[in-house]
Amino acid sequence: MRRCLCCLLALFLLLPLCACGKERPAPTASPTPAAAPAASASTALPRKAFDNSGVKLQGTALGSLTCDTPYRTVFSDVWEVPEGESAVRRFYLYTDGLALWNNFLVILKSTAEEPEGEAGNDEYATVRADHYGTGAGFKNAVSESDWNWDSFCSDVNGALMELTVSNKGKTAEVSITATAADETVYHQTYKDIATDGPLFFCLSVENACLDLLEAETE
Repeated sequence: MRRCLCCLLALFLLLPLCACGKERPAPTASPTPAAAPAASASTALPRKAFDNSGVKLQGTALGSLTCDTPYRTVFSDVWEVPEGESAVRRFYLYTDGLALWNNFLVILKSTAEEPEGEAGNDEYATVRADHYGTGAGFKNAVSESDWNWDSFCSDVNGALMELTVSNKGKTAEVSITATAADETVYHQTYKDIATDGPLFFCLSVENACLDLLEAETE
């Protein structure tokens, strides 16, 4: 009896050693996320803010060139987009460069009323340049971009932005074409933003400045 117990104990002690000798299956690689990486995961963010104090504006400023304008504290005019039509706005973007989200906001609304600091009941959605959106209308939206996240902050600082907002009837589409200072062109699109009425939009900023251009300004 004692011999049997000793054999069982020895077998029990050997089992973990045998298991350790087996090969484990290689982990499956996760797909690369389409959305912008978290700021903490990006090694390309500059440690010091960009200095845009010497920039000469060509149009109308929205926000300060010191890029310290808080989130949703200044707003552009509110523009209407009739059903079946599109509206285009062009501007240069300047940012402090310290975070991906320090850029501009596109606020989609059902009324021509100027927004406030917090999202109002008349807002469908708010989208940013860095592949991010909020609001009930953004729930089923489809977003695509070809940004280089390693150089995003420096690419958008001083970039010429062409923003197109389209009214598709029950949905809205926002597309952004960005031409960086080195002439590299990037694209960002938000499709299927749910709307249930008239479509208006305006712009705002967070730690950024927009140089809003006239329609005919190059």
